[in-house]
Amino acid sequence: MFQRPVLAAVTASLALALSGCLFNRAAEVKSQFCDFDANFSLRFADSAAVSFHHPVLLDEDVLWLIASEPTETMVSGNEKLMVFVMEKSGPAPDPVDDIRVELSFYLLDDAYKLASIRFDPKLNAMLNPKIMDQSAIDEGSRLICETGYSLASRKVELDLSGQSLDELPGRQEILELLGPPLEQDPLSGSFTYEYRLKGSHDDGLNTRFTVWFDDSGEKLARMESRYSHFYTTTDFQQKKMRVQLNMLGS
Repeated sequence: MFQRPVLAAVTASLALALSGCLFNRAAEVKSQFCDFDANFSLRFADSAAVSFHHPVLLDEDVLWLIASEPTETMVSGNEKLMVFVMEKSGPAPDPVDDIRVELSFYLLDDAYKLASIRFDPKLNAMLNPKIMDQSAIDEGSRLICETGYSLASRKVELDLSGQSLDELPGRQEILELLGPPLEQDPLSGSFTYEYRLKGSHDDGLNTRFTVWFDDSGEKLARMESRYSHFYTTTDFQQKKMRVQLNMLGS
């Protein structure tokens, strides 16, 4: 469902969003995608993580993109850690359902620069590393490398036709991992989950995603997600993924 293309899409979204006085840093991040292996690494152990070999983005850049303050911030020596905790929307959110994303920054040239992103193990359980291969990351990197910049909406499309999606989680596995959905459509059989940044009351910053299943009602067929400026849609049957960035209300 996500894995390498999605992790690439996350960092791609960072690059595509930067503009104005951030243009030079955005251009540098974009150029790094022209040689992905030399500039990034992906790990799938207890939790999925992406590391930046040559950090560029500042902590303030990332806060602008995320459009919210972290749940926790810790500074130790030359390292800063921002922790974003997302809780499920609903009348009585259970801490066991929380999802954590950790961003590590290193102090370089008198500024904290993004060095790695670590995703919650719950996401790692859903994002089976077996479903993506090197060709997917190569294609995603090529598209980002060739993409220009503007303040208008941007789209990056990834072709997943070369990927085996047999390891995607089914309906029951999703329910076991994420618990009951916020909404369930009895006609389409879709599930909708929504997460909010812990402590935030701005509904515009909620992460919302919906999954649809195939005719058997068990296998994933499609997924859409939204957060702040970002929108993704993945058609697992057609093996296409689109990442879209909406700027200035476009």
